[in-house]
This record gives sequence, structure tokens and C-alpha cells, in this order.
Amino acid sequence: MEFHEQQFRLPVRRDQDGTLVVPADFVTGLLRGIATTWQEWADRDLPGMDPVTATGLSAVLADLADQLDVECIATASQAHPAD
Repeated sequence: MEFHEQQFRLPVRRDQDGTLVVPADFVTGLLRGIATTWQEWADRDLPGMDPVTATGLSAVLADLADQLDVECIATASQAHPAD
């Protein structure tokens, strides 16, 4: 199984209050990257890999990324209503 660590790096910053934050687009990118990797592993039918489980887990991560995108869009549109 190949694993590309550079695909999974997140920029962590501190906001003005000192809280650690990660940009949402990086989080959704991370979730989709992991989901894609798991799906690729499942498609290769690797020994010890249960393709049904890997496919299911990758779908859950992709759905979570989609939900996060929707929440961020909703929050951003509430914070900056159109004129």
C-alpha cells in the first residue's frame, strides 16, 4: 500500500484568542484525500483489505466532507448576506 504523506498535511494556525484553527477547505481536502486513497486501495483488491469496508468508509468520509462544505457555505452566507 502506498501512502503519500504530503497529501495529508494541514496548516494549523492560532486565531486572535489563541485557539488553534485549520481552514475548512483543508479539512475537507484531507477527508476527500483519505477517502480517495482508501477507495484506490479497495479497487486494487490488496491482501488483507476488505474492499466493501474500505469503500463504505471512503463514502462516509466523502459525505462528511460534503456536509462540512454545506455548513461552511451556510455559515459564510449568514455572516455576509448579499446586498
